[in-house]
Amino acid sequence: MRIYIDSADRQAITEALATGYVYGVTTNPTLLRRAGVRASEVPDLARLAFEHGAREIHLQTYAEDAAGIVSEGVELARLGPERVAVKIPATPAGYAAAAELAGQGLRVTLTAVYTVRQALLANSVSAHYIAVYLGRMRDAGMDSLAVIGRMQQAIDVYHSKLEILAASVRDPEEVEALAALGVATVTLPPAVLRQLPDSDQTKAAAQTFSEDARAIN
Repeated sequence: MRIYIDSADRQAITEALATGYVYGVTTNPTLLRRAGVRASEVPDLARLAFEHGAREIHLQTYAEDAAGIVSEGVELARLGPERVAVKIPATPAGYAAAAELAGQGLRVTLTAVYTVRQALLANSVSAHYIAVYLGRMRDAGMDSLAVIGRMQQAIDVYHSKLEILAASVRDPEEVEALAALGVATVTLPPAVLRQLPDSDQTKAAAQTFSEDARAIN
């Protein structure tokens, strides 16, 4: 499983990438606004991420019509060919734009995917990823893990290269549940990301090793 940080906060991004196990960064307009990052500053944010080791960054378009999405997507992709995934809401215009951008060889993430049929449509337009919101699905009364499991099953049945990017993850244990379903990628907020290595047993073992190391030295 590849792990991303879901944030536009510069310090959080650099700290996450320094761990060695964070593959890349995902952003959206909400995260940019929360972090005080203007649209004009996104290229600088992408450069920062790449300089600190991000192997991929997902950058979202802002337009609502297909032509505008395509134009913005092309510009975003230029920030890092092969390392930028153009993130597009899974609307009718979004699917049309995704098909065109994927046809140009660009990496596309269709975001806010909530149903299996939307996942099938994403596969039809050759998207690379679908971003599904685990916590938000649960908030809406959906059995989120069951729905994501059906999405993964459909992807596997058709031997698709499409990958699920699980977002809105609120607890480290949910990462384990997603991994058990075969989900390829997950993006985590900084607070959850920091909890991933935590284990009381590991802490106790490390403390014992430290004490014994001091004793034999």
